[in-house]
Amino acid sequence: MNPASPGRDIWRREPPSWEGPFHPDCSAWARGLSPIYSIFHVTSRRGIKRIRSKSGFTLIELLVVIAIIAVLIGLLLPAVQAAREAARRAQCVNNLKQIGLALHNYHDVHNSFPMGSSLAMTTYGGGLNLGGWTNWSAHSLLLPYLEQTPLYNAANFMMICCQGGDPVADSMNSTVSLTRIAGFMCPSDGNAGRENINNYRGSVGTTVVQGVPSLPVSGLFSLSSLRNVYGGANPTHGLRDVSDGSSNTVAFGEAMVGVTGRGNAHRGNGVNTGTNVNRFASDYPGGQEVQTKLPGDLAAALASCNTAWRSLPPGSTNGQGMKEFSGFLWGIGARPMTLFNTVIPPNSTENPWNICHLGSKGAAGEGSSFVNATSFHPGGCNFTFADGSVKFLKSTINMRTYWSLGTKAGGEVVSADSF
Repeated sequence: MNPASPGRDIWRREPPSWEGPFHPDCSAWARGLSPIYSIFHVTSRRGIKRIRSKSGFTLIELLVVIAIIAVLIGLLLPAVQAAREAARRAQCVNNLKQIGLALHNYHDVHNSFPMGSSLAMTTYGGGLNLGGWTNWSAHSLLLPYLEQTPLYNAANFMMICCQGGDPVADSMNSTVSLTRIAGFMCPSDGNAGRENINNYRGSVGTTVVQGVPSLPVSGLFSLSSLRNVYGGANPTHGLRDVSDGSSNTVAFGEAMVGVTGRGNAHRGNGVNTGTNVNRFASDYPGGQEVQTKLPGDLAAALASCNTAWRSLPPGSTNGQGMKEFSGFLWGIGARPMTLFNTVIPPNSTENPWNICHLGSKGAAGEGSSFVNATSFHPGGCNFTFADGSVKFLKSTINMRTYWSLGTKAGGEVVSADSF
């Protein structure tokens, strides 16, 4: 090819002046790549410097990021809390399941369930006499079947359990009775284990008479005392006595423990009304079961409990009518330490207390007329049934259906879709 030809001429041209962002030696070649060059050419050197000078976030951008993170945390926190509660509730169900298995292992050996309160001896008042309020509980008799055989062997069942004004019995059994057992405490109740150490109670059914009944209770766990000795009006009960069906009869339920100093700000506490309205808490009139009481008497008794509960000033104590010892010790066989009745539906909002004693404000809370199932689980409580199964009963359960589940031989027909 001729060196002077146009094809060779382009190689000899002087490069133009620097008009774009490229090196002067390359500017002409970039212009020759025409759409690519035009794209790069539109950005001035000054523009490139401005882009490169941007570093970090502006204050607005930082605030937007923080706000997004806060929203995400707000969305995730309830989910985390729900997951934790689900885990605690699962552990609570497992505790009650273990109690149900222990009940049946006990039944296999003794052909009956343990008593809710078994009579023992005391030196209170001088001499050696049959005990009163602090007899042994069903929990204590189940210890060998809950992998607590050393505790069971350490207990002296000839003497009353504890806290009964008997220094001899207390010295013998305090080590046992004050022991915290994880299987008797619901993980959802953060107060359990501090001063009151039992969340699970055996059912006496719909028996509402205060103190120890003179007639057999309608629930699964019988009681003995000076008023009715072992083998008398309240013998032990077994599956042979559960004619309503073991899958339709409540054995154990859960309840919050009391907290000293919280008064009526804590649903785990209870109240003394100061009066026995219409003698509701007595054997007569109407007998000792809620079904045989006049409907008006039940409504009046509950109204009395609610009035007393709401009228007490914050921080009220035991002497002022507040009862704070719910679930006190698992070794004492009494309401509301280890026993309850199935009268008020679980976690009731209409009757927002744990126990109600229809009597003197200074009286002890043992043997109260109303001892409820309560929990920190939303919407209801867990229950062990006589067949060993564990079911969650909602707060919205019909009251009479709840009564029917509490009785072992009431003859009621309860549909599975009703609870």
